[in-house]
Amino acid sequence: MALNILIKTVASAGVGGIIYGIVVILLNYFAPIVGIIAGFISGVGLVVLSGQDDEDNMDISPVNLLYFAGVAIVSLLIGYIIIYYFKTEIIHGMPYYPKDFITLTEFILSTLRIPDILSTIIGGLIAFSLSGKISAVYRYFRGGPPV
Repeated sequence: MALNILIKTVASAGVGGIIYGIVVILLNYFAPIVGIIAGFISGVGLVVLSGQDDEDNMDISPVNLLYFAGVAIVSLLIGYIIIYYFKTEIIHGMPYYPKDFITLTEFILSTLRIPDILSTIIGGLIAFSLSGKISAVYRYFRGGPPV
């Protein structure tokens, strides 16, 4: 049971973090909306991987809310790790990575701001609030009965 929860958490946070990192690297766009998207995607991963059946069995409890918010924050941190190692900056025509100049901890502390954290949490909570709809869409595309 605990291993199943760990796998679900890591997979959901990983996908959200990868999406965040890719968007920031390719588009060079640091904005809270990217955090909302990453949090939402990690929340969708939690809903899909939770394996809800025909009835909505996800309770609205502080534990579930904190779980979705926590996974969203972890996805943001994974995204920052991806950015730290793969985003290039051009200085005098030469590409450099943040890892060439600063430690990971200093990079996160100097670039991560409260709006990024709050927007990622909001994205995760939006996915939580739409969990019934998300699981219905997933069942529909998986070939199950619509709810």
